[in-house]
Amino acid sequence: MLKEFRVQGYRGFKAEIVWSFVPAGDYDFAPYAVSETGLIKSGIVFGKNGSGKSNLGYALFDIINHLADGVHKDNNYYDNFVYANHSDGLVKFTYLFLFDGRELEYRYSKTRNGGLIAEELKWEGNLILSLERNGALTLHGFELSEQAKKDIEQGGNAVSVVKFLLASIPLSSGHYLLKLQNFVQRMLWFQNLDERRYMGLKSSEPTLGGFVIKNNLIDDLQAFLMEASEQSYSLLKVMGDEDEIYCLVDGEVLPLLTIASTGTSALLLLYCWMKQLEQQRASFVFIDEFDAFYHFALSKAVCKRLFNLPAQLFLSSHNTALISNDLLRPDCYFVIDGKSVRSLPQLTDKDLQWGHNLEKLYRGGAFEA
Repeated sequence: MLKEFRVQGYRGFKAEIVWSFVPAGDYDFAPYAVSETGLIKSGIVFGKNGSGKSNLGYALFDIINHLADGVHKDNNYYDNFVYANHSDGLVKFTYLFLFDGRELEYRYSKTRNGGLIAEELKWEGNLILSLERNGALTLHGFELSEQAKKDIEQGGNAVSVVKFLLASIPLSSGHYLLKLQNFVQRMLWFQNLDERRYMGLKSSEPTLGGFVIKNNLIDDLQAFLMEASEQSYSLLKVMGDEDEIYCLVDGEVLPLLTIASTGTSALLLLYCWMKQLEQQRASFVFIDEFDAFYHFALSKAVCKRLFNLPAQLFLSSHNTALISNDLLRPDCYFVIDGKSVRSLPQLTDKDLQWGHNLEKLYRGGAFEA
């Protein structure tokens, strides 16, 4: 699982911003919000417009760009990558993972066009590799020829040393580098706003209808729409069309997407991703503005389903009705202000209890830094 993420110099983040997934309180409710590892498994990020919610989630997924293969990547990811007038022109990332109770720290720096320029990895506090900006390589625990080391040092670090080791060195089953690779390969970020965008796990089908039909999920989708949003549809498949779900309306068969509202269309996309998260055993998921088109009651119903998935999963939202002890515990709600991201207990001296109305406190300014 991911224990902590740090980024500096990225877009609107001039100074280093730290997102910790270590619980900030001791609560005995919402047990599904914290994993067996003791780390926060589920949460929601809030903040004013322009505070950095989207950038935070987007930045966290930089790691898939140089470590993951066979996943979907954003071709425009490095547009407007570096904070304006940043002193050294670099973006610096740090990831702290917890694998089987043992820590792996991975940090690196990138230029404004996404070029990897420095890299460091530690396992259980011990330095494994370090490639500095001047090309100097330090490597422990891996046998490389002198020529291979020279090539790495003179290659401008165009390719991650970690990725090079994964591709060229036989590793034992359960090796920490394989655990890192497996985690990154199964990450997913997506949003459904003016356009549908995602990074990470590849969708198994090009269309929503194609995914549902191929996996024989029409009846399941119909039940999901009724349970989640109380919408009663008579869904069916039309012979000869493997990419479109149809709906029976007063005896007439119509394509579902032609009659579905914006919110229902967003719900259909979420349904398909939820099924694929389960199928592909996603590791870490961030859904940006997940409920932009949802009724507040639907938002809460969707949250309950999402937070029961095994993945470490986080959402961003403006819907303050979700800030409730009925859904999560206080340290699973995060507030970002452009300079820091902290959970509710870290933003108040008050001893937050089950009976507190967290939304009212938030709206009243109790958690402003």
